[in-house]
Amino acid sequence: MSDTTASKKAAIVALKEARFSNRAVAEKENVAPSTVSRINNRYGPTHHFDAKTFRPSRRRKMDDRDIRTALRMLSSGQAKNVADLQRRFFPHLHVDTIKARLREHGLGAYVRQSKPLL
Repeated sequence: MSDTTASKKAAIVALKEARFSNRAVAEKENVAPSTVSRINNRYGPTHHFDAKTFRPSRRRKMDDRDIRTALRMLSSGQAKNVADLQRRFFPHLHVDTIKARLREHGLGAYVRQSKPLL
C-alpha cells in the first residue's frame, strides 16, 4: 500500500465537494472507492492534506512503574525469577510479557555455557 500524495488528496476532496460519488471520484483518480471515502472523511473537514493523523497506540500492560517494581523485587531477592515474580506480584500478566519488558530495560536471562568434556 502506497501513500496518497497531498495533491491527489486535494483533488479527491475537491471532487467530493463538487458532489461526485465515491465511485466516480475513484475512477477519475484511479483509487478504490473506500480510499475516496477514507480520504474525504479524514481530510475533507480540515483541508490539511500534509498533516499526519494521530493514531493512538495500544496501552502497555506493564508500565514503567511496574518495571521499577519488578526490578526492585528481583534485585532485593523478594522474587527468585520471572515466574515467581509473575505469581506473587503480577498474576494478571503472562510470564513472556514480563520477560519482554525486562529485556527492553537491559535485564536478560543468563544462559549457562556448557563446558566441553575433556
